[in-house]
Amino acid sequence: MTVPCPDAAAPTPLRSRPVAIVAGVVLLAVVYLRWQGRVWWCACGGLNPVSITVWSPHNSQHLFDPYSLSHVLHGIIFFGGLWLLRRRLSLNIRAALAASIEIGWEVLENSPIIVNRYRAATISLGYSGDSIINSLGDVASFVLGFYVARKLGLWWSLGMILGVEVLMLWLMRDNLTLNVLMLLWPIDAIRRWQSGG
Repeated sequence: MTVPCPDAAAPTPLRSRPVAIVAGVVLLAVVYLRWQGRVWWCACGGLNPVSITVWSPHNSQHLFDPYSLSHVLHGIIFFGGLWLLRRRLSLNIRAALAASIEIGWEVLENSPIIVNRYRAATISLGYSGDSIINSLGDVASFVLGFYVARKLGLWWSLGMILGVEVLMLWLMRDNLTLNVLMLLWPIDAIRRWQSGG
């Protein structure tokens, strides 16, 4: 009689648990965003998944927009920061932790206090918050950045961050660095320049 090896048949809860945690956090975020009055999709009703014009009512209302690039950078930065914990936490745990923090930011970013701060302190004068589908697109962009950083390594990741920041600055007079700066410490000269003045 052959006795099966217990390790061979054992489920791998540590692999499935991070995915379940992130799925649960996403679900909670969607419920909260909807409860806050966020629309599912752009009010225009158009099915285009991408909006490329920053200064329009479509920005932050479709699945992806120019700011999706900033969320890719979030993923790269979080991968680098959590890489320091690689000896203590598996890649799956680090990815779940990073994604949960990013989802938490999506919820906070769409709270009245941050939406009003964006409107008062940045060039996002008409910003009313993201649609739910845009928030999910931001999380997907983050996950992409996290795994791109894993493949690229340190120097290529730093090069990608610099390249994307310069590209965004050139195309739309905004990027992750300016977005954070203007949210925390608004500078009138930068706001005027961003507005084309």
